[in-house]
Order: sequence, then structure tokens, then C-alpha cells
Amino acid sequence: MTEVHDERPDGQVATPETLKLRRATRALRLHLDELPIDYHLDISGDRFLAGLAFMSARQRYACADSMIGAGFGGSVIGAIARSLFVDGLQWLWIGELPERRRALLGDLLEERNGLCILLEDTGASCANLARWLMPLPDVADLTGESLSWLDAPAMPVEQELIDEFLARRTENVSVIGDTGEHEELLRRTRTLLDMSGLLGAVMVLAHAGHGNYLGLSSSVTEHGAAGHDLRADHEALFMQVAAAGATAALLGNAAAVPELWPSDVPRQPFLARAVELTADVASAAVPIHRLDTARRPLPQGKKKNSPQRRTALLRPSAVLGTDDLMPDILSIDRVAKAAEGYHRLTRSLMIRPWDYGEPTLHAMLAYGGGHSNLAAVMNTYDQPGAGVIAVFAARMLLEEAARMVWRYSTGAIQEEFEERAKQYFDEFRARQKKTIDTLRGSGVPKADAQRIFARPSNIRIDTPIDEIAKNRKPIPKIGEMLKALGTNFPEPGWLEVAYSLLSQITHSTPIGQLHTVRFRNGIWHGNELSPEMLALTLDVACIGSAHIIGMGARLLSNDAVDAADYHRRLLRQAITVVHSRARMVHGLD
Repeated sequence: MTEVHDERPDGQVATPETLKLRRATRALRLHLDELPIDYHLDISGDRFLAGLAFMSARQRYACADSMIGAGFGGSVIGAIARSLFVDGLQWLWIGELPERRRALLGDLLEERNGLCILLEDTGASCANLARWLMPLPDVADLTGESLSWLDAPAMPVEQELIDEFLARRTENVSVIGDTGEHEELLRRTRTLLDMSGLLGAVMVLAHAGHGNYLGLSSSVTEHGAAGHDLRADHEALFMQVAAAGATAALLGNAAAVPELWPSDVPRQPFLARAVELTADVASAAVPIHRLDTARRPLPQGKKKNSPQRRTALLRPSAVLGTDDLMPDILSIDRVAKAAEGYHRLTRSLMIRPWDYGEPTLHAMLAYGGGHSNLAAVMNTYDQPGAGVIAVFAARMLLEEAARMVWRYSTGAIQEEFEERAKQYFDEFRARQKKTIDTLRGSGVPKADAQRIFARPSNIRIDTPIDEIAKNRKPIPKIGEMLKALGTNFPEPGWLEVAYSLLSQITHSTPIGQLHTVRFRNGIWHGNELSPEMLALTLDVACIGSAHIIGMGARLLSNDAVDAADYHRRLLRQAITVVHSRARMVHGLD
């Protein structure tokens, strides 16, 4: 392929195919940005949440597009794409039957109740819990005080939505009460989201979303820095899914709450153009990632009934009264100043890995990925509309820090160290194999399925034992590892709660969407994170990256004295300075 320069901050060259894709993704972004969002506070809670949902989806798509070629946080794009994929499925489901939008309220209640239960289970406290559960004033009856929507149905979880979506491959889906023209647009949008390798692609997105070893492998390119860039095939996959998800959210939203559509924008032409531009993204992306074929395997098993959950006892704190609400008066200025100081400290020691021999890919990804994702946080948290990028990156840092601390917490016993290393790498070998097998089972050729995990030519595969052990033991669940990570804090369980709160944004729950809007002096500010969410984001990003970058430096330098001291200084700054200030805002620990 002929290479031409693309003027991006990373300074990398891009093929004409990638440039075509980037033009298509940007065209869709600009089109979606043309749609004004009118807000009404005197409407029902489900309509209010529906309005927030598209605003959130559009902004996340714009954030993903803005990160391309940034030179840091490449895998964050995959995390954002995964959230948009689930959004798309959810809104296609709601769009078929507009009454289903009431499940948004059911989702809100379940998430609130789940957070209350998590605080009980972890023994953590949160003095400003009301701010986390309802960061807005008393609008649209979202407190639950009226008790009018406590019987709202459950929202399907991700796997249920996928099963429902795949089951429709053989059906003619109709939209209740809608015109044939809009129904056809919804059908086309479903087709754009429905690549043959969908289930395997979802796994690739999940790897990126969790910031793990396989997810960070998305950043390994021929000429870029490990942990920072984004492979062209992964960029294509991520942006195709993100585009289809955002457009599906738009179409489903328009079907479910047509009364919220701005009167000065012709609806059908705008929606048709969005679908057309999304098709352009798909046509540019598929030749690059090659995970779509003409074959569409039929799903196995039967379509499940509507979800019936909420078996846990409803906690009183999950339903708020007007008197429970707390004002939005906190500032993150002192937290941000401390985090900026910590960020400068991370750059006070630069490790040159090849000065200590040939580095391992795992250590390079940890060290590079830690710096990269921290840069994603620190370069976006205070930028208008970009704060959600910081939340995605911070959650990835926290999760990978928990895995890394578990990975290296065996002490000095060599046999235990080797056993845990085997357990760790077998986990990701098994996940990679499962993803490849799933892609092949969906009709993707073996070579293309394996290619999505292929290493560049500058990576030498030199693993002594690469066979997956029989009856292998999976690595611990993330909750268990987070609890261990929090051992030295006054409330060890607070990191589990922090992870769940950040997940409200990354999973685009109603609680998360409420934290992307602020009311100050009666004025609405969209796409702006609450101070509690921002403080928690900066806190977790510093703590997580201190473990990852510090340990990465020690691994790459053969535990040099200055690297060990650097690790200690990072942890001290993150915990005694940043955390001590941030906890006064987010209320945990």
C-alpha cells in the first residue's frame, strides 16, 4: 500500500485506506453535531433520560474520533466503542416498542440499589451518597420520591441484548406505531451493526475496554511507542462499531421519543443522511479489519423472554426525597493541582528499556500503557466535552493496576512467581483463542481471525511455554483484586465502589448520564462531569498509574535502585497528596 502523511499529533503515516476511513468517521461526527438538543425539565423521567442518552452517545462518538492519532490512549477508543455498541443495541430494542423506554427508569433504580448494596458488602462508607445517586436538582421526578416508577421493568443486560439482536437475523422487525420510512432506516442500521464476526468483535472490544494485556496489544504498531498508538485494523473495527452504535442510538431515540425532535430540523432527511454516512464508515472499515463476510450465521438457541430481575431487597437509600438532595457546590481545583503535580512527577524518570537488555512485551505494555492512559486523563479532564475520555482511561488504569499488583504479589519464592506468571498469561492465551474460535465460527477466515491479534514484525515471539495448561485456574475476579489493592487504605473496599461508580460512565447507565450534566444558578450545562466524578477520576488515575508505571519501571530496569525509589515516590504522591484531597470531594474512603 502507498503511504501518505496524515497530519495527526502522533506523526505517524497512514495508508490511503485509513485516511478514507478517517474522512468518513469525521463526516458522520460533523453531521451528528448539527442536531440541536432541546431540553424540557417538565417531562417524565423516562423522556428526560432518553434525551440524555443521545447527547451522551453523540459526545462519546466525538471523543473517540478526536482521539485518533493523538499519540496516547489508543485503546481508550476501543473502550468507548464498546459502550456505544451496547447503547446501539439498547436503543434498537427500545425503538421497536417505545413503551420500553420506561426500562430506563428501571435501570436507574437497579443501579442505585446496586450501589447501596455494594457499600454494604464492601464495608465502605460514602457521606455524600445522595450526590452520587442524584447529582441534579429535583427534575423530571428522577428522585423516585413519587413512587410512581418503582415498578418499572428491568433493562436487558448486554448479553440479553446481543441474543435478542442476533435472533432477529431471520425476522422482519417492525416498529410499533412508526412509518415505513423510519422502519426501513432502523432495519438498515441493524444491518450496519450486524457484521458476521460480531460476537468475536465484541470480545476484541471488551479486551480494550478492560485495559488488559490483550487490550493494550491494540496499541502495538510497527513504528509507534508500545501502549500509545492504535493499530489500523483495530482503529477500523472500533470506529465502525462506534459509528453504528451512535447512529442506532439516534434512530432508536427518534422512534421512542419523537416529541423531543427539534422542530426546525427535518427529521427523516437528517436520519437518512446519518445512516448513509454510517454506511460509508462501514464500507471503509471492513477492508481494513476484515472481520465481516457475506455469511451471517444463524444464532443457536431460542430468543429469551423479557428480563425479569431485581430480586435484591430495595434499600431505602435507593429512593431519594427532595430533602435528601445535596447542592452542586464542590470544586476540584485543589485535586486538579495535586494531580498535575503527580503527572509531572511521573515524567521525572524516563526508563530506556534497551539499556538493561531486551525488554519483554508485557513490561513494555505496562509501562507505556500506564503513561499513555494517564496522559489521556490529564489531557482531557479539563477540556470542554472531553471529560468522559478521562473516566474511561482512569477505569482502565485502576483495573490493570489491580491485575499487576496481584501478578507480582507472590513474594520472593521463585516457584510461586512462575506459577502465577503461567496463570496470568494462560488467562489471556485462552481469551485470545476463544476470540479467534468465535470469529472463525462466525464465518471469518482463519487467517483474518488470527490477523487481528498478529504482532508487528519488530516483535519477536520468544515464549518458553505457550501451551495453555489443562484445567487452568482463571485469574481472580476484578472485585477480589481491587479489594487486595485497597488493603492499606482505611476502608479497603472503597476501590471496588470507585470502580463501580466509574463504570456508570463507561457503561452509560442512567446514573452515569446524570453525572454528565450540571445545573449551576439554574443554567443547564451539558457534557460536563460532576465534581464528584471528576475528583474520583483523577484520584483513581493517579493511584492506578502509580502502581503500573512504577512497577513497569522496575521491571524494565531490572529493579534498579532509582526505579524502586521512583515507584515509592509515585505511590506516596498519589495517596498522601492526591487522594487526601480528592476524598474530600468524592466522599469515599
